[in-house]
Order: sequence, then structure tokens, then C-alpha cells
Amino acid sequence: MYQSGKIVGRCSTALSAVATVSVVTLFVAARWVVPAPDAKPTETVAAKSAPATSSEQSTTAPEQAPTPIEDVRALAETVAGPEPAPAPQIPAPQILSHDAAETAAPQPGEAAAPPPQWSETEVAAALMECVNLLAPINAQVVPLAPLRYGDCGTPAPVLLRSFGGKDKVAVDPPMLMNCPMVVALNRWLDKVVQPSARVTLGSPVTRLVGSSYACRNLYNLPKERRSQHAFANAIDLPVFFLADGRRIDLATGWGPTRRDLLAGVKLVPIVAKTTTSDAEAGAVISAKGTAAGITVPVKASAGDAVDATTPESESNAKPPVVDPLLLPQVKFLRQVHDGACEVFSTVLGPEANDVHRTHLHLDLQERHSLNVCQ
Repeated sequence: MYQSGKIVGRCSTALSAVATVSVVTLFVAARWVVPAPDAKPTETVAAKSAPATSSEQSTTAPEQAPTPIEDVRALAETVAGPEPAPAPQIPAPQILSHDAAETAAPQPGEAAAPPPQWSETEVAAALMECVNLLAPINAQVVPLAPLRYGDCGTPAPVLLRSFGGKDKVAVDPPMLMNCPMVVALNRWLDKVVQPSARVTLGSPVTRLVGSSYACRNLYNLPKERRSQHAFANAIDLPVFFLADGRRIDLATGWGPTRRDLLAGVKLVPIVAKTTTSDAEAGAVISAKGTAAGITVPVKASAGDAVDATTPESESNAKPPVVDPLLLPQVKFLRQVHDGACEVFSTVLGPEANDVHRTHLHLDLQERHSLNVCQ
């Protein structure tokens, strides 16, 4: 009985201690939950959102005051280092309008705009024209890729190697040109060159030598417009080769030009009989063109000096003077020049200027007026 009363007393004492601890705990918790008058809003929110602790936790872990935010930041910097500096602001890319983008100059290092090219429509149209033009004629050509360099070139170039079958005319070296030029050359050869060669020279032409495409200006002058050579629409022919092996070139076969006869003619008296009347004063003298070196007969007037000391027999012994314009190669070259004016829109030869003294220039430039034939 005595032991039972002792046990009841100890239990009462324990319950009293527990009650006392609970009261103290509630008092302390109430003190921290109720905000002080000068408390900051952030601290009040933190206190309200903190979960309440049970009585068991209060007895095992003592309560600690919250760490100020300054101390937390200082601790974080100690562990992880200071906060990184903010990244620099990168300006947004500038978007140019369509017009501004077209006029903006390329910056150094930027790739240049691609060179202009022929469109598919232009190439297709030029190829159809070639097929239509070359079908009726006998010409050996090699089609080439569209040619474009700046404003030079042609959409459907061909490499011309020869004309004809049995009476073949080789083009050696081959010349690059457009198809209308191939057709015009073939017509000129058939209608003018070969008939003239057979009649005046007694042998047909078997080979042409010349030049064609070149991206350049007229006379290679920087301020001049583009030559027709730049569009593969012209050729230069300085020489013709015949079947019998002869070579007919314009540099030596054309003869004196009108410029030569007007600017370089000198009257040189030769042997003639001395007379006192004007009717007998028709002494034949020779005149040399300084550039071409060709002798041309002219008439002397009565006042010209006459050498009376030369014996008459010596005068009669001189061979007769030959008119240079009657030489076969001269007649041939002038005939093919004049006949070219009926086929091509531009024909320039030795009579045009000194630049063309050594070759014939032939092209198909579109003109709204009369063709050029010089």
C-alpha cells in the first residue's frame, strides 16, 4: 500500500513538471510570433510562415534567434565568393529596310555580291536561236557554257572550227562567237569570198585565221563604249590561206590607201622628150606612196622638169608601170571587203584608219541607221 502511494506521488510530480515546461514553451513561442513594433515586413512574413514546434522538439532542441540577412549574405560570399558582375548589355541587331540594305556598302572582309549571270530564259532563248540558225548550214561548231564577265559575254557561245564539207574552210585556231556571226560568215564565204578567190586568184580559200571574243572597249580605250568583240559579235581577219599554199594578208596585199595617195605622193620626173608645145608635154612620171611603197603612174604638166640628158633609147627600155589596183591579191581583198558590207552591219578595213590597216573587222552590231562600210 505504501509502495502504491509512492508511485502515485512520483507520477504527479512528473506531470506537474511537464505542465510547467509546456507553459514556458508557449510563452516563449508567443513572444517570437508577435512582431515587435519596429519589425520589418519581411521579418513579420517570415515569422508568420515559420511552422510551429511541438513540445517534444522544444525539450530536445533549444530555440535560436534567426540569423540577420546581412550575416547570411556575408556567409554566402565567404563560401561561394562574391556575386559575378552583371553581363554587358549587347545591343540588338539593326534591321535595315529593303532600300537601305540595297544601298549599304559592303564592309571590309564581307563577301562581294556574286557576278551577274544569264537567266535560264535568256539561255534557253539563245539556244533555240542557235538551233534554228545553224540547222540549214554546214558548220562544225562546239557549244559552250554561257559566257558572262560583268557586262561582257553571250548566253549561248559556240567555238567555230570549220565550214563546208567537200570544199572545207578551216578556222584555225577556232574562234569563239555567237550563232548569228557563224551564219553571216558562212554566207559571206559562199557568196563573196570563194567566188572571188577562184576568179582572181585561181584557187579557193581553205583556211581563215583571225580573232573574235575579247572583253574590251573600242580601241582598248577606257572611256569608250564596249566593243562588239566583248559580246562575241565580231571577228578580225588579217589573212586568208589558199588551196595552192599562197597566203593573202591585208598588211601587204591591200595596196596604197587613199590616205597614202593624198598624204604621201611625191612626183618624181623620169625620161621624156623635150618639146616646146603643150600637146607634147604629156610625159609619164612615177609617184611613190611613202607608206605602201607602190608605184602609181600620173601625168606631168608642161611646167614640170624633164631630164633631157638621158638618151631616148634608155627611156624606152624601162618596163611599163603596172597599176597596183589591178594586182590579183589587191582585187581579191577589195572585193571581199566590199562584199562583206552586204552581209555585216560594220565593215572596217585599211581604208578606215591605221588601226585597221592590217585586218578586216566584221560585226553584226544593231544599227538604226545605215551600215558602216569603210
